Amino acid sequence: MKKTNLKKKSIKLKVYYYDTDKMGVVYHSNYLKWMEMARTEYFRDVFPYKSMEELGFILPVKTLNIDYIDSAKYDDEIEVFAKIEEINNIKIRFSYEMYDSKNVLKAKAETVNVFVDNDGNLKRISDELLEKLTK
Repeated sequence: MKKTNLKKKSIKLKVYYYDTDKMGVVYHSNYLKWMEMARTEYFRDVFPYKSMEELGFILPVKTLNIDYIDSAKYDDEIEVFAKIEEINNIKIRFSYEMYDSKNVLKAKAETVNVFVDNDGNLKRISDELLEKLTK
C-alpha cells in the first residue's frame, strides 16, 4: 500500500436541530454523513466521484471505525477534516477529525473504501488514476 503525504482537506458545517436528539446532542449517524461529505469534497479538486463513475468505478465503504470523543450539539459549527492515509489500486484508507469552532475534537474516524464496478466486484484502478489521486 502506498503511503501518501497528501494534505488534509476540510468542510465546515452547522449543526441543525434535525441533526440532534431531544437533548440537543448530534445523533451518531450524522457523523457518517459528514464524513461522506468531506470525502466527496476531498475528491472534488483531485478527481471527482462523477469522473470515477464515468470510468466504471464506485467507492463503497468496506470498514468504518469511529471514536466519539465529545458530543457535538445543536448550533455548533463543525469542521470535518479528511485525509488519505494510504492508497493502492484497490482501496483507500481515509482518516477524519471533527472539531467545533473552539477546536475541541468531537470525533475521529477511519474508513477503508474499495474500488468496485457497478456490479459490486472489486476492480483495480490504473496506475495513471492512482497517480492522479495521490497528487
